[in-house]
Amino acid sequence: MSRGETVAVVESFLNCLASKELHRMPIEPDLTVESPLIPKLSGQAAMEYLKAVAAGVNGIQIFQHIVEGDHVATFLEEETINGPVPIFAKFQIESGRIRDVRVFYDPRRILGST
Repeated sequence: MSRGETVAVVESFLNCLASKELHRMPIEPDLTVESPLIPKLSGQAAMEYLKAVAAGVNGIQIFQHIVEGDHVATFLEEETINGPVPIFAKFQIESGRIRDVRVFYDPRRILGST
């Protein structure tokens, strides 16, 4: 995949998250997700986590993508019900679909202890 195609997959994922259209996400069936507040989840548990995240997201602003092979690191900001949350996310792409997502952020804003 070209850099542009890889970035398009990540942006589609993020747009689907913000619009709450999870059924349109370009993901592998065995998607895994991990964040500061959860251990690595896969399958249905990962989808339940994404559904919970989507419920609290009002919008996403992407600042930068760094692409290396089938990995994309993205710096973004989620506008949430708790205010803006800066996030650094790492995506692994396989065959044009996302296989793994790891997000890094300061959880204090989400937990209400800024």
